[in-house]
Amino acid sequence: MSALGQRNYSDPEAGLTLIELTLSISIIAVITVISYSVLHGSAAVAAEAEARADLDKMGRNAMRIMTRELSQAFISQNQTEYFKTVFKAEDRDPADEVYFVATAHEKRYANRKESNFAEYGYFSESDWNEGNFRTLVHRESTIVDDQPERGGRVLAMAHNMRSLNLRYYDKNKEEWLDEWDSESSDQMNRVPDAFEIRLELEDDGGRATSLFTRIRATP
Repeated sequence: MSALGQRNYSDPEAGLTLIELTLSISIIAVITVISYSVLHGSAAVAAEAEARADLDKMGRNAMRIMTRELSQAFISQNQTEYFKTVFKAEDRDPADEVYFVATAHEKRYANRKESNFAEYGYFSESDWNEGNFRTLVHRESTIVDDQPERGGRVLAMAHNMRSLNLRYYDKNKEEWLDEWDSESSDQMNRVPDAFEIRLELEDDGGRATSLFTRIRATP
């Protein structure tokens, strides 16, 4: 073979041929695309898992709050014109509403004069984060007065709420009811004997979670 057809690989000055250079660039490009796809896929999976975990955590936190407060609902036998305890629940779509008094208040400041009972309310509004569904709102007032649906602190308990369905067990009738009124003749000065809570959340990405529980009222 002539010298023109040979390449001296021992020559440190020798460079890559055009074919070798093209092949090297192609291999690097393929490796880069594969690496990007793997990393992008892993990031997407991680983001999806985190979004689902956040939605589930928000739902479980709302369920924990409602479970603790509803189970401690009570009607006082020593009511006055300005101190009124009620349990009023209405069947609404997509989220039921309920207003009640419970011995569930947690003192946050040592020197503040507060009792362990407070007014509570759960209701819904258009999503505060401008999502497709609604925001589940929690109200707590440490002042128990003659207006159980007003006053106190209002905070979001869960966003992306698709529905909240509450039912109340009446042992006198031995059945679950969609509404309750402690000022009615059937339920006069009584709170439900048990509660059923079903909460459904769904975010704008179509991720959904459904939570359900039944609890007894604290004696």
